[in-house]
Amino acid sequence: MAVKRLVLYPQHEARLRRISKPVANPRSKSLRRLIQDLKDTLETQPGAAIAAAQIGVLKRVTVVKFGQDDEDEEEPMLALVNPQILAAGTDEVGFDGCLSIPDIFTWDVPRPSWIQFRAQGEDGQEILRRVRGMDARVIHHEIDHFNGILFLDRLQDPSELYTPVSGDDGETVMLRLSDLPGMSA
Repeated sequence: MAVKRLVLYPQHEARLRRISKPVANPRSKSLRRLIQDLKDTLETQPGAAIAAAQIGVLKRVTVVKFGQDDEDEEEPMLALVNPQILAAGTDEVGFDGCLSIPDIFTWDVPRPSWIQFRAQGEDGQEILRRVRGMDARVIHHEIDHFNGILFLDRLQDPSELYTPVSGDDGETVMLRLSDLPGMSA
């Protein structure tokens, strides 16, 4: 039985910045347990993906929910072992956020408009896929985690960070962090 792991948060930045190692045996029992832990953890989180580094395991493994664009239907979680980007489109600036940096978002991070990648699935079979839009952003973001890169490192303008707050009418609105009392970028 898999156990949901805690997601590492900003206070664990040094651990989040470590480089993940490739998985040597993609059919091991320990890898199957890790993938299940990632799935169980992501199931309880509001994100589109989670990298093993985010739960303190420095392996090049991620679990992704493709279908993040509005017109797409969300797909079941897919494990990607040792994913590699083979080709990528031009960068577009857009949305980014991270489970390890909760309640901080931006629309100011450049990432490829599409990505073609190769990985192994949890069954050890090769996955070769081309994704676009948010799905491409998610794959790029997760591969960044393997290399100790956080989305804040790609931010073009530090004043473009937002957090959800409850508005006067009770509705949630996004407020620029630099506009919060006592905060500056």
